[in-house]
Amino acid sequence: MTKKAKENEKIHDGKRQYYIVDKTILSASIQKVIAVNEMVKNEHISKHEGIRRTGLSRSTYYKYKDFIKPFFEGSQEKIFNIHMSLKDRQGLLAQILEVIADDKMNILTIVQNAAVDGIVQLTISLQGTAETPKNIETTLAKIQLIDGVRDLRILGSNS
Repeated sequence: MTKKAKENEKIHDGKRQYYIVDKTILSASIQKVIAVNEMVKNEHISKHEGIRRTGLSRSTYYKYKDFIKPFFEGSQEKIFNIHMSLKDRQGLLAQILEVIADDKMNILTIVQNAAVDGIVQLTISLQGTAETPKNIETTLAKIQLIDGVRDLRILGSNS
């Protein structure tokens, strides 16, 4: 563990703190570390080659590589809580549930509020299974494309 990481742990009484952030707000260096990790995984190249391709310094890569992990990595058996704003339209929830079922995910809870100004607030807890596609982002993207889904946000994930 780097000296800086050890100092950060002391500041937070030894407890790590995790955040869900949009990749686009991360610094260029952190985005390059992510790019290297993706190249190594997807293109089966060496870390050295990935570092060379991105133009990232080796020291920067090795400083941050262990602290960056995709949110959806290892999503099998994880529970995802998602919140949606939907148009109040008959059959819309059924379409969403069909996508979830097609992608072999378990629904643990559904909480739906009454419509206000034609908009329904919906929260669903989903659990990945052994049969769930490796990329849960694909399932969420399919849901987002359904006509009537106005907003979809991930509230969090539990192991």
